[in-house]
Amino acid sequence: MNMYITAAIKDLQDRLNAHLTLLTYRYSNLCVKAELGSLMPVTVAADKEYNIEDVAKVATPDEYRLEVYPNHEDYQKPIIEAIFDVHPEFKMEVVDDPGDTGTTHIVYTMPDVNKDRRDLLKNTAKVFYEECNIEIEKECGKYITSLSDLDGRLPMEEVSEISMVLKHIREDYREKSNDLYQQKLAEIEEGYQQYLSKEEKTVTNEQIDFKKGFRMNPDNY
Repeated sequence: MNMYITAAIKDLQDRLNAHLTLLTYRYSNLCVKAELGSLMPVTVAADKEYNIEDVAKVATPDEYRLEVYPNHEDYQKPIIEAIFDVHPEFKMEVVDDPGDTGTTHIVYTMPDVNKDRRDLLKNTAKVFYEECNIEIEKECGKYITSLSDLDGRLPMEEVSEISMVLKHIREDYREKSNDLYQQKLAEIEEGYQQYLSKEEKTVTNEQIDFKKGFRMNPDNY
């Protein structure tokens, strides 16, 4: 395969990688678990505009929480406003830090995945997946169509080889996008099952408290 064809295939792969990166980015902002990537779109307007990493340190103490530590107390309010603009669904709490420092940090808890939110997340994940696949088909289609221009200019065996390489690339990237989609669906379902488990536990505890209160009330005897 000549160097021009090899360079063209490399260019195609770069383009397809960009579409997969976009899909990954979009999925990181369909927040079920806490992901640092979900704060990438956040622009903090203080004395000038900052990225979140310029004005705060961010940690993930567990799978469902983000902790944001402003570098200066003056950044706290702009950070809260900026994150709310991008992710109003996050549950926010300002927490006093231990000791006499007088400092605080901000805790963001991911929202519960109830049935309505599960359906919304699944539908949105599907839309993003389908849009990614459309772009994969467009990019690959351009190169596959251009194969006809090579007839008579390259040996038949080489044209056939290029055709097989492009087919393999298309299948490979469709598989990669599907893997990302299935991982997101599994994460959404895991969040939904956790929500159901929490709801079931709450109902059980309420029933226990009711029965306990019923027995302890002397008017019941």
